[in-house]
Amino acid sequence: MLNTVETSRANKTAGCAVTYRTAPGEMYGTCHDTCNLKPEETSTTEIDRLYLADLIRAVPRRGWAWTYSHFHWTTWAFKLRHGGTVINYSADTMRQAYRALRSGVPTVTVVGPEFWRGKGRRGRVVRCIAETSDLGCNECGGAKGPICARLDRDYIVGFTAHGPARRKAADKSEKGGCYAGQGNCAVHWRHLAAELQDIESDGDKLRRFASGLRPGTRLRHHVAGDLGVV
Repeated sequence: MLNTVETSRANKTAGCAVTYRTAPGEMYGTCHDTCNLKPEETSTTEIDRLYLADLIRAVPRRGWAWTYSHFHWTTWAFKLRHGGTVINYSADTMRQAYRALRSGVPTVTVVGPEFWRGKGRRGRVVRCIAETSDLGCNECGGAKGPICARLDRDYIVGFTAHGPARRKAADKSEKGGCYAGQGNCAVHWRHLAAELQDIESDGDKLRRFASGLRPGTRLRHHVAGDLGVV
């Protein structure tokens, strides 16, 4: 199930188009069962291949589209192409992040606040601009587009654990650090999961939405949700 928002009002994504994706009755139902950020178990282990193909094509005219996935990059990275939606691999550890980066995969990871204070800091990690300025995704990268929407980059994008569950997000030994499971984002996501199943497929709805956006729009897929089979 897919919810589309033409103009986000959230602080970070204000001005961008965004989507939310879930499974009927199961908020985390499109997320991989091994994602450590989920507070609950799910049974999803497979990517929805038809949806993935539509997602790659769902880019606004003369615009940018990007998202993030906890499904291992070996199951989808071969589908990435210039001009298509950029999927970022959400690595659980810095070791995983560097391994993916060396393989040419757009990569992000969550770090604790101490990472930026020098303790354990490593090169080739660029901090999300929204954490250190008043700029958000709609201004990130200027005319070149958001850094998370760049396919051939040679750096990892780092996000500091945030939200009410930020301690869990930074501690890989604990489950339940998903930012989308808290606050207003969780309200929208939970409401979507409670709705009746759409007759239109997620992929069809997504392509229709993206094609109707104004030229130059920045589209953030899956503020909450992932690539899993619904």
